[in-house]
Amino acid sequence: MLWVSFNPNMAGFQFEQQVEWYKALGSSFHVGVDGISLTMVLLTTLLTPLAILASFSIRERVKSYMVLFFLLEMGMLGVFMMLDLLLFFVFWEFGLVPMYFLINQWGSEKGEREIWGGRKVPARVYASIKFMIYTMAGSLGLLLAIQMIGLVSGTFDIPELMKSWTSLNTPLFGIPIGTVKAIAFWAFAIAFAIKVPVWPFHTWLPDAHTEAPTAGSMILAGVLLKLGAYGFLRLVLPLYPKEAMYYAGALAFLAVMAIIFGALASFGQDDFKRLVAYSSVNHMGFVVLGIAAAAFANGTTTPNLGSTPISRSTGRCCRCSTTVSRQPGCSSWSA
Repeated sequence: MLWVSFNPNMAGFQFEQQVEWYKALGSSFHVGVDGISLTMVLLTTLLTPLAILASFSIRERVKSYMVLFFLLEMGMLGVFMMLDLLLFFVFWEFGLVPMYFLINQWGSEKGEREIWGGRKVPARVYASIKFMIYTMAGSLGLLLAIQMIGLVSGTFDIPELMKSWTSLNTPLFGIPIGTVKAIAFWAFAIAFAIKVPVWPFHTWLPDAHTEAPTAGSMILAGVLLKLGAYGFLRLVLPLYPKEAMYYAGALAFLAVMAIIFGALASFGQDDFKRLVAYSSVNHMGFVVLGIAAAAFANGTTTPNLGSTPISRSTGRCCRCSTTVSRQPGCSSWSA
């Protein structure tokens, strides 16, 4: 129904719902989808039932397993649909908990790994802890940056922030605004880079992918890695267009390293799950490379990452009063 009802010719977000949640902080339960999030919502709702069908080998604590899986789906859908930055972070972190327990309790029972002090633990425990530490470490800077943006802007509403935050040009906390935005940019970028993951933040993925149950591996490769790329597209490029363009070379370098090392590591694997994990690092490197190219092109300064429909005869856009070309059916155009 969502796919059929979605209007691809309409700019901005659709199916929006907004309810006041935390008035003192300027935060609300604001959801909606555009062309980017629509595809990810469909991917999540398609892949989750397939992953559950692949869980036929689960024999113990089936009810708990299914509850965790549906909670994981809720967290992923929350990230893709949330238009409030504070609640975006809540759902971003919420999805970590079910995946941690799915790996820790229903992961592979084979193998042990040595941790600090020579102590040995089951490989699935090691993988789940490593997954949690990596992702939460990256999220610390993300949380601080989100709090700073909300405090300065007086709102966490993402469409509003795409207008107010990008136009802010006065010093903050006695620090030049360019420096503040650069620090916040890297806080966002590192958190999303760990989730993608790109080199050198990728080492949690092979262990988590190998030790996770089959359904968990499907969700890891199919959806969870895309959360990081979605974060770049939804938040980093629109909120930090200048910083993204300036640091596009650094992002491209990390992406190329992920492509090269992911391919070489895949070539040397004899375990199928680790092969899929390293190949995921490789193909997500191409995704990040495309994001870096978009950042360098500086073509993502509009709030919805789209563009006013243009083509054919020249006229003036009623939305921004700039001279553009008309596309058939564009109601925002005048001669």
